[in-house]
Amino acid sequence: MDNKEMAREIAKSAQAFAEAIDFDKLIKDGLLIRKGKSFYATDLKALPETVSRRIKEISATKDGLRVSFYKESKSLKKLASQLSGYLE
Repeated sequence: MDNKEMAREIAKSAQAFAEAIDFDKLIKDGLLIRKGKSFYATDLKALPETVSRRIKEISATKDGLRVSFYKESKSLKKLASQLSGYLE
């Protein structure tokens, strides 16, 4: 992996952690199910890459795969804006 590829991957990850996840859209699209305060994934592989990078924990329960996510980060938002040139 060369430096440009590495910078592109870092920029993608920083971008994923910089933006808020649109849970309403994911629920509407049928990719997530909300039960109480928890989210359950219907198909982990169908989740968008930016969302799947933000998965903190996956737990198998009787209701399915419960997933928890990392919150967006202000410092990574700053880093993402600095590295935005590598995303093109």
